[in-house]
Amino acid sequence: MTDATDKKTDELDDQVEEAVENAMAAAEAASDEASDLVGDLTDAASEAIGKATAAASEAAGKATAVASEAASKATAAASDAASQAKALAADAMDDAGEFIDDASDWIQEKYRENPALVLGLAAAAGVALLVGVGAIVRAITRD
Repeated sequence: MTDATDKKTDELDDQVEEAVENAMAAAEAASDEASDLVGDLTDAASEAIGKATAAASEAAGKATAVASEAASKATAAASDAASQAKALAADAMDDAGEFIDDASDWIQEKYRENPALVLGLAAAAGVALLVGVGAIVRAITRD
């Protein structure tokens, strides 16, 4: 091979390596964010359950009117917690959608420049996706 060919091969190797590192970093960041979101949702649900249980115990010892009021407050607290969890999930989905849009634009641009680079990136993204999904599943099933 010629020096020019070797140089182009080295540059392509460097680009592929950088793309793989970027994909792995993005997957790790997405995994961390998903893990944080799952933790926040778990905390919010535990807090709502704790508040609802306390309200129900207190209501059992009081008159019918007080019990009805406490149940209404518990329902409102659970509804607020669910609304917060839904908002967090919607924000995460919006962020993921924006990331995917940006990534697809970048990939289309890079594919026009160098199809082999995109194929390498696609393989790295597949690995990153599997790692991210595994981290989310592990976070959800953690005792």
